[in-house]
Amino acid sequence: MNTKIFVKIGWLFILGLLSYLFFVVFLLSPKVNSYLSGIELKTSKTQFEKVVNTINARANIEEDKEELLKEVTLLLNSITLGKNGFIFIFDSSGKIIYDPTKEFSSKNFSTMKIPNSENLLFEEMKKASYVKKDLEYNWNKIFDPVNFTYTKISWIEYNSKLDWYIASNIYKDDFSSFVDGINSLILNISMVLFLVLSVIGIFITIKIIAPINKMYEEVQKVNVSLNELESGIKSKDEIGFLASQFNTLIDQVENNRKNFEEQVQVKTKEIQDRLYFDELTNLRNRTALEDDIKDSDFVSISLVDIDSFDDINELYGFSTGNLVLVEVAKILNDFALKYGVSAYRIYGNVYCLADKKMMGFSRYDEFISELCKLFRNRPIQIEELDIDIFINVTLGISIAQEDPIKTAGIALKKAKKSNMKFFVYNNEIDTKEIIKKSIYWREKIKIAIEENNVVPFYQPIFNRNNEIVKYETLMRIKDKNAQGEDIYLSPYLFLEVSIKTKQYLQLSNQIISKAFTDLSRTQKQISFNLSFKDILDVDFIVSLDKNLDKIDFDDKERVVFEILESDYITDYSLLEDFIRKYRSQGIKIAIDDFGTGYSNFAHILKIRPDYIKIDGSLIKNINLDKNSFEMVKSLIDFSKAMNIKVIAEFVHSKEVYNTLYELGIDEFQGFYLGEPSLNIE
Repeated sequence: MNTKIFVKIGWLFILGLLSYLFFVVFLLSPKVNSYLSGIELKTSKTQFEKVVNTINARANIEEDKEELLKEVTLLLNSITLGKNGFIFIFDSSGKIIYDPTKEFSSKNFSTMKIPNSENLLFEEMKKASYVKKDLEYNWNKIFDPVNFTYTKISWIEYNSKLDWYIASNIYKDDFSSFVDGINSLILNISMVLFLVLSVIGIFITIKIIAPINKMYEEVQKVNVSLNELESGIKSKDEIGFLASQFNTLIDQVENNRKNFEEQVQVKTKEIQDRLYFDELTNLRNRTALEDDIKDSDFVSISLVDIDSFDDINELYGFSTGNLVLVEVAKILNDFALKYGVSAYRIYGNVYCLADKKMMGFSRYDEFISELCKLFRNRPIQIEELDIDIFINVTLGISIAQEDPIKTAGIALKKAKKSNMKFFVYNNEIDTKEIIKKSIYWREKIKIAIEENNVVPFYQPIFNRNNEIVKYETLMRIKDKNAQGEDIYLSPYLFLEVSIKTKQYLQLSNQIISKAFTDLSRTQKQISFNLSFKDILDVDFIVSLDKNLDKIDFDDKERVVFEILESDYITDYSLLEDFIRKYRSQGIKIAIDDFGTGYSNFAHILKIRPDYIKIDGSLIKNINLDKNSFEMVKSLIDFSKAMNIKVIAEFVHSKEVYNTLYELGIDEFQGFYLGEPSLNIE
């Protein structure tokens, strides 16, 4: 029997032992300590939350505050968090309501500062309760009164009815002390286990050596040369020799892997084509443009807008309009190739020519001049109808600007507004118009707030039986036109300015307050749009809570918060805390604009909203656009599996409604069914 393998086993045994000791001492033990400490911490937090829930439940039943405090005192006296942690209660003025250790009640809690900081502990705890965050701060211990390096953890919950802040008081190291000595215990157990397994391993190895040698001799009989073997294992002992026999299997696995990679590449290309290419014209789309220019330092963007394209659709029909879009795409693509730029279809009847290499400025004169003349004497030939359609275009051009797509769009608006064939963006015009717009709307918003002219409009949402089941609340400003008649201004005109001028909170407060008052006029649900920025804004949350405190639980059950999914959500744990807080009050949750931006299905599974509202961009052409149809169908299947109701917005025609109805949409919203108005039933 060949003995080389025993030498290898010996070395492997020594290396394995050293590796295992390193793993146990430096990796396993700290991980176990951290894991067990984390479990203990989580258990204590769960215990704290149960206590808070118990207090809140009793507060809703027991009207006598003194009697309630007696019950709470009995409860809290029996509670220990971790090793020595406890729960105490204070109110919004800083008065201690309950403190089992007298640690805080023996001092003026409202003026007590966090060591090595100017921050008041009382104020920091209140802030932490608003944002639903754990508060960590340094403190001393009784046996070490001058050492303020011990970390404390506080969980704080606020009961608005009682004006109580219920807070925990725990030292962080309480959760690690109970695992002292666990390293040596794990090491001892591991050593015994390793030795037992080693003995078993050696026994098994000896048992298989004889069969391996026998196999080795049999293979030699068929005169298989070791030098011809191609196995990745180069050893000359029995195992190395036998390993070579797997070469055929390895080759097959490699071939399968290559075939799989090729299939993945094909599927990836199909997905990219759908994501980056316009289905109608086969030009690259806005998503592709944004991706293409994101790493470019200098970019020129020329937006090409077909003038009066709606007239073409009305005169010849949408099918002919689509043929015009296709022909224009071909002409622009040929023109782009001539100048070494790229052609895109951005949306509707707007195209883009993007120069990522920046041709010389002198050549831009020629480029713009030729582009303006491109369709002047060149009709669009529609062979199917044997007609020629003449078109004009307007250009918005941005050269080497920081945000090329946005600035080209500003230039296009300026050109159309000024009845110019083209306009090249410059910073001066943008700045002047922004300042002028901000001053105008700031004053108009100020007057609207002062005169109580911020009003809610309600757009009805229908179920499958064509019954109104809820209303979406939309903001409007009441104003007068030149004839002195009442008009209502859309937030599209003023919302962005209100955020910059710090007037948004006042607008929101008036809308929410009036809509909550209108709850008494209807038995239907009322929904409100909230952005993630709203959720992060402490002042907004305080204002929202004050308005919610004015309505009873039955009315709260008819309130729906629509959270914008397309908004950039940076902290899903905070969002989950927000949803948990208001869902406990009976409020329903909807995810708005779902299907666009970064649709995170994993977090949707965690949040489990009551409703998903599919974005209008997927709905408006669903009866014509196959990609939109398939996307919406997938979203509906996903939502049904999660028992989440699906709402479709932007239902603007009978054809769109019928398509959505057949797909199984639960609720419908759009101008085809009902426009926003002051009325609510």
